[in-house]
This record gives sequence, structure tokens and C-alpha cells, in this order.
Amino acid sequence: MLSFIWGLFLLLNSATIGCAERVELFWDICRLNISRDGYSTWKSMCVNNAVPIPPVHVTQGDVLVLNVRNSLDVPTAVHAHGIYHNYTDYYDGAEMVTECGIPQGENFTYIIDTTNQVGDLWIHGHAHSQLTDGFRTPFIIHEKIKPSTYDEEKLLYFEDWNERAFKDMVAIDAKLKLADFPPSYRTMLINGVNANTSKSLHFEPRKRYRLRIMSLSTSSWIKFRMPGHTMHVISKDGVEAVPMEVDGLDLGPGQRVSIIVTAHDTTEFNYMYNVTLYANFIPLYPGLMPRHYSGLIEYQKNAPLASIPTVDDAQLVWNDVINMQARDRMPLLPVDRQIVLSIKQFTPEHGIPYYSFGDYAFNHSLVPILFTALSMGELASNSSVYGPQAQAHILQYGESIELLVYNDNSKDHSLHLHRGEYQVVEVGPYGDAVANNHTAVEFQKSGPSPMRCDVVTVRAYSYIKLRFHVNRGMVALFHCHMMHGGYFGLAATFIAAPELLQKHVKVPEEVIRMCKLRGIKTSGNAAGNEGFDMTGLPTPFLVNRE
Repeated sequence: MLSFIWGLFLLLNSATIGCAERVELFWDICRLNISRDGYSTWKSMCVNNAVPIPPVHVTQGDVLVLNVRNSLDVPTAVHAHGIYHNYTDYYDGAEMVTECGIPQGENFTYIIDTTNQVGDLWIHGHAHSQLTDGFRTPFIIHEKIKPSTYDEEKLLYFEDWNERAFKDMVAIDAKLKLADFPPSYRTMLINGVNANTSKSLHFEPRKRYRLRIMSLSTSSWIKFRMPGHTMHVISKDGVEAVPMEVDGLDLGPGQRVSIIVTAHDTTEFNYMYNVTLYANFIPLYPGLMPRHYSGLIEYQKNAPLASIPTVDDAQLVWNDVINMQARDRMPLLPVDRQIVLSIKQFTPEHGIPYYSFGDYAFNHSLVPILFTALSMGELASNSSVYGPQAQAHILQYGESIELLVYNDNSKDHSLHLHRGEYQVVEVGPYGDAVANNHTAVEFQKSGPSPMRCDVVTVRAYSYIKLRFHVNRGMVALFHCHMMHGGYFGLAATFIAAPELLQKHVKVPEEVIRMCKLRGIKTSGNAAGNEGFDMTGLPTPFLVNRE
């Protein structure tokens, strides 16, 4: 009976989503034994006993009401990636950061206000590596009035797909005591299905198309090209950009762009789009790394393919965020304070590599960080009450922060800031890239109106400078969006204006109930104690051993 009611709500919602002010979805979170890529079969994450998870579409100003039932054997949490959450931090979905997660067999409702946002977002799991196992889907917030700059829009989203569930990959790594994860030659899904069986893109002559291109991958980068067509990037991670002409897109895990493409005048030829799946830390192997895929851009059925000369990637113009400008022309922020974060890696004897932005790998506290900020009074402005495992930084209301991130590491990392976006203002070399068989990153500064985004790539042996303004109280996680980084400690937390959080945030009883069901405290320091008493807090893992 419950499944029938949920199905009815989904049917009604699909018919009214374009005009609704309240968009209600019912998601039963599950696993389904299935082959998503045509090669490997294992228990993929699913919703309502089906895959792929349907993309979510709303109109700016709608309130998304996401009713979640957890039918897994472990807790779950749901993150609306890119949503600001103005003093509703408890709906951010970061387990043990802003909430306790949803226990097995329980229901919880996320309420997501889209009043102040439009653009290309996504929704994914934020507990127990469920994102890596397929708990992810696009979340598009459409403008109230459709822009006149294009005639039609299409969605293309790409996912890397592992040969087994993430927990099984970790188990193999620990058993073999490897210095890093064993090479996993991932395959690709396009719009949720095997990339080799994906549908064509249908184009009509002279039409202008908006293509929403999204990388929902967890450890691989995506290169996307449309040879024979001109692409103009108009947004990055939901932030509008001054249109930038490019030959191709290079997207790290979690990155999204919208492009405008004008179709040709005739239906004489069809064309191909090309997608490359790659990662700089996986050994090259012909046909497996990188992997190359293609799809048909169909103007007319059975029309011949246009002959397009092959061009080396190095000769092409890519969507490098440092060269983009924000459309609203927000000027380069001043710097009130700089926070330096250095990516560290250490592999202990059990073989699983740990990462950090400081001395210690990030790990969960015994009390969600938000609840510590709300319950500790004036001590909430002291980073010590959050424990060393939180890698906590206290931010003051009204200040402009510059993050300087050093990556003296052989891996590229994709870094995400919850609850907002940052300006990308400078990149450059760091460490000895050439000696470590990497190409040195070129020093570059942004223009006067730096592009803003919520995910950015910091390349191996490089640094990056990011700036943002603290305009409200919040608890925001800053973490690597790759499975081997974020899951094993590469995260920090920003506690902004805790005095404003204490003034404006009232945690709903249903959020507290989830914690009680799991036996998790909702007040006190990281250990659930008063003051600076950390008795009972697990010893954090020391990564920086210099």
C-alpha cells in the first residue's frame, strides 16, 4: 500500500512539476543487484527499486519537499549539492556534520528552498560511500521566465562506474596492503545508462540549444567535445558566466557547465560527440585508460557522418575556470584573512591511504558539528571544541577569506565547498612536477571578475587560491569530491559566525529524533562533553608526519 501511494505521488508530481510552488518527491533508498555498464553486476544504489534515479526539475521559487525512506542496512543522508541553505543547515545532508543521518528503516523529509538560485545542481548521497555506488542524479532549477538566448535545452550527465561496490574495493586494498587503491579501469554511464547504448542527441537546423553538461563521477575526469560545432560556456556550477567560446570541456568530479550550441543550417550530415574518461593516478592501458566514448548528433536519420579532422587536445581551447569571468561582474574580493591548507597523504601498514588538509585526517565527531556550534555558547568560537579530527576553522561575519590550497601530491583533486561558491583567483606550480613525471601547471591569475563555482580541480603539484565572503552564519564542509580523498580524510569544516547560528537556527524536532534513534548526542563538544573535555573521542589519525 505504501509503495502504491508513493507511486501515485510521483505520477502526480511529474504532471505538475513545471508550475508547482511545492514539488514533493518520495524516495525509497535501496540497493538493486544489476549490471549498469554491461560488464559488472553488483548491488547499485537505487530509488524506488529502480535505476537510474530520475533527474529532479523545479522552477526557481519552488520548495522541494524530498520525503526519504531508508530501506538500506546502514544510515543514509541526502545532500542537495549547490544549495545555499539560509539558516537551514540541518537540511544540508552531510552526515555527522549538519545532521545525524537517517537510520535504517526510518523516514525523513528534506525541505529545500530554491528562492535565490537557478542553474545546474545535483543531489547525491552523503553517507557510507553511497555516492560512489550510484546514489546521484541531476537537480535543475529552471528560471521562472525562459531565457531568449536559446530555443531548447538538453541534459547530458556522465558517471564513472566501478567494477564493484566501494566497500569491496576498500576490502581488497586492505587485504593486499597496497600503497594505494588497485587500478580500477572504470566504465562510463551517460544519462544513467551504459555509455555504449546511450541515445542520440537530436538537432534541428538553425536551432540554438542549451546543453547542461554534468560530471557526476567520483574519481574520474571527463573531456567532452562536439567536433564541427561551436560551444559557448554560459555557466559553471549554477553561476552564470560571460559567454566563453571553447573547443572542449574538461570536468572534474562534481563539476557542471551549461553551453550554447547553434545547429547547422542543413540536415545534410550527422555528427559525433566525443567523451573521454580519464584519471591521472590510474596507469595508462590501451582501451581502458583513458576510455573513449562517442554519441550521435542526429540531424536526419541515416544521413552520412561529416568528416571532421582530428585535432590534438593540446591545440584546443578548454573551459579553464581561471580564464572565465562571472556574468554579474562581481569584482575580485579583498583579502581579510588567508587560510592555508596543504594536501597530505600517508599510507599506514594496513594499506589504506589517508589524506588531510592539515595534521589530522578528517573524521566524524561524536556530536554533529552543527550541534556543537549551536550548544557551546561563546566556546563555539574556539576551534578546539570541535576536536582535531574536524579540521575546524572559525570564520567571522563580514570577512573575506582567501583559501590557499597546496597540492604536493601526485593526484589531481576535485574540491567542493558546501553552502556557497568561491572565486577562483590564481593557480600555479608547487613542488617538482617534472621530477615526478607530471606536467607543471602554468602560473595564471584571474581577470577582474573571477568566475565563481562550488567545485574546482587542483592539479597534481600545484596550488590554487580561492576567495569567498562570509555573509551569514553556517557550518560548511570543504572536501575532496573523489572517493579516495573525501572518504579517507581530505576535508575541513568552516564554522562561520557561530553567534548568528545560535541566534537564527532552530533545529526541527524530526532532525533531533533521527539522532536519538541512532543514540547520538545533540549537544556538547566533539566528544559530547562540556568545555574542552574530549574524553571518549576516538584518537584522530595523524597524516602529517613530517
